[in-house]
Amino acid sequence: MKVVHRYYILPKRDQKRKLWSFVFNMLIIIAVIVFMAWSTSLWVLLVLIQPVISIFASFIDVPTGRNSGQIVYYSPLLLSSAVKNNSIHLHGGTLFDYYYTLSIQKSESRNKKTILYSYMEGLLNLLDSFNERNDDLKIKANAYFINPHTASRLGFKKVHTQSFQKVIMFLNYLPITISYSIAMGKLSFPNIFSLKSYECQLADLRQNRHKLESMFERIKK
Repeated sequence: MKVVHRYYILPKRDQKRKLWSFVFNMLIIIAVIVFMAWSTSLWVLLVLIQPVISIFASFIDVPTGRNSGQIVYYSPLLLSSAVKNNSIHLHGGTLFDYYYTLSIQKSESRNKKTILYSYMEGLLNLLDSFNERNDDLKIKANAYFINPHTASRLGFKKVHTQSFQKVIMFLNYLPITISYSIAMGKLSFPNIFSLKSYECQLADLRQNRHKLESMFERIKK
């Protein structure tokens, strides 16, 4: 199995063109909403701007963040923030990544397997990116598809999900729903309270590398 991010295999000039097309299309849609609100005096239509921005945000912010070094890819569906205060925050793929990696035409089980494969691949690449001198690095993560038992086997501890994370999920519910539907292969609505948070140190993950590799090998079959 090999997970390919179709955006990043494009030539750089084509990536830039697509990035600007995302920006242009977002601005056009927002302009249409503003015009409709102004021409009809239905200013309530302006509330549509937020979901439009939330849908386009990852298509603009993620590739821009990658180019600036603020976002690091460890696999096509496992990203992290840059190291700050000796910690990183792992993120599962965004709508942008799901769009360019998964297919709504594939089955739920196939897409879930692809997601888990990419997560495991990303964790192994994360371990390879840091040496043992960085073993005190704190790793934070939020996930939907990794259950607490699997996470604990790899050294992660389930922690309380902060309220602002749930607020962020609520504000981005539309793109999350689209991502979730792509993963499920059908229209599906994620439970806003199903988000789980985990933490560990790099040393904990390294100590359980053999378990990670074993799980990765089983998923590959």
